[in-house]
Amino acid sequence: MITPQQRYRQGIEGIWQKVDQLPKGQDQVVMSQLWELGETSALPTPTRFPALAAHSFITEQLTENLSVWKPSSPYLKDFWRIGIDISQAYGFRLRPHQAFKASLRAEMDTVAKFLPLA
Repeated sequence: MITPQQRYRQGIEGIWQKVDQLPKGQDQVVMSQLWELGETSALPTPTRFPALAAHSFITEQLTENLSVWKPSSPYLKDFWRIGIDISQAYGFRLRPHQAFKASLRAEMDTVAKFLPLA
């Protein structure tokens, strides 16, 4: 049985791997939109976040004959704090794997206080 903590870790790591596999240039656009998504309460739509839609970070779901766009992962709004660095020198950058792992461990220590044990 997988714990909520393991599910969170796997979800965040999956997002990191997916961004890491994007072509150069597309990764920059996706990271900027992930950053924006993380900082906004706006609903994700393909009009507002076209790169996230194009790379399936947000997906269309039908609910009662209504089309709604939702994050493909419940942890997508957390990812920008854990997996992305930004500076004037290089713009948006995926954190190197070791730095990402350290950020994830720190976040897990915080999140673990709020997740159920099983």
